[in-house]
Amino acid sequence: MYFLLDANVTAGYYLPKSLDSKSARKKIEQIIDYVRENNKNNFLYIPNFCIAETINVFNKYCFCYWDKKVRTRKLIDGRVYNSLITSFTSDIHNGKFIYHYELNRYHVLGINLISSINNHYKIKKVKNSTPMSTFDQLIITMGIHLAHIHGRDNVCILTADNRLSDVLNLCKNKQELTKSMIKKLKLDKAKEITGKPFSSELFPHHLNLSNCNKVELKNIFGIWPLNIKKKNKTYRFTRI
Repeated sequence: MYFLLDANVTAGYYLPKSLDSKSARKKIEQIIDYVRENNKNNFLYIPNFCIAETINVFNKYCFCYWDKKVRTRKLIDGRVYNSLITSFTSDIHNGKFIYHYELNRYHVLGINLISSINNHYKIKKVKNSTPMSTFDQLIITMGIHLAHIHGRDNVCILTADNRLSDVLNLCKNKQELTKSMIKKLKLDKAKEITGKPFSSELFPHHLNLSNCNKVELKNIFGIWPLNIKKKNKTYRFTRI
């Protein structure tokens, strides 16, 4: 499998307390350690902007004392920060463990396959619900491109973001996105820009590690929990 990592997953692996979901923390640790042990059969991609987002999370937990969430979960000291940066950058250097995936024109143009869905549907029925960010849309378009390269069944986006996951579920929902709705949302025009007609088959597998169940995990990995033989020695700050 080829996995595309959202920033919340990478940050949540090295610094688990940066994630709200306790369930996601455990799943992320197991998945990343399993892939590290079985890297001949699995491959990790990270979008280049998610590298910046991950480093920013480490930075925030070291310096942003005025942030209420950070203050509640406690700051990390400079030594921990330096160790996290060293550990993460070591894993991405020259594609040692996680491959740095560059944003390109195909990903940018692919926004046309997602943006109107993201903006038309109010996913959460709450007052302050907001559309998904442009960066999160780009994660999906990068997943589409990877599915084109490696085959849809061989690619999975890993996230802990409910909005991103919900939009992906919508994109794959044939009952909701009928021919008339595709036309209404101008998705039929996307082919002129992207070279790809809109279809639910464009989108790769995805797992929302905050709430996915064992059946969903088994569908991707074949088994769950995963069998990890060796204790991973990569530096992570796991104190909550």
